[in-house]
Amino acid sequence: MRIYHIIMSGLACILLLSTNINAADAISIEPGMWEVTTKMTTPMSPQPRVETTQECMTDAKISPEDLAPNDDGECSITDSKISGNSMDWSMQCSSPGGTMTGGGNFTSKGDSGHGSIKMNMNIEGQSFHMEIAWEGKRIGPC
Repeated sequence: MRIYHIIMSGLACILLLSTNINAADAISIEPGMWEVTTKMTTPMSPQPRVETTQECMTDAKISPEDLAPNDDGECSITDSKISGNSMDWSMQCSSPGGTMTGGGNFTSKGDSGHGSIKMNMNIEGQSFHMEIAWEGKRIGPC
């Protein structure tokens, strides 16, 4: 069970990712209340974990930094690319317990979008692969 908690901590690091990407490196979304469903697949869970949340999006632009802000500074974007309404990025994270590398993508249709993050982790000498896919849509004003 300890490994599961380490992976969940790794997930938190991924979702709390920091970057130095500026606002010009972003794609457009429609501000408002968004409903986002995430599906996480990891070898530590026999079935995918699915969660739906709602969040008020106030900005009309979104970047990799917005999808995964980090206050700890343990992760960094190593590459990013914006093309039309899609963005891709690579990232690297390190912590006292191990390292993670991988990347993500997001495609916006203005009032909806989808994306994923795929990470390879080496935590306390054990290697894992984790995938998180998400779909979101604007459901109204905030």
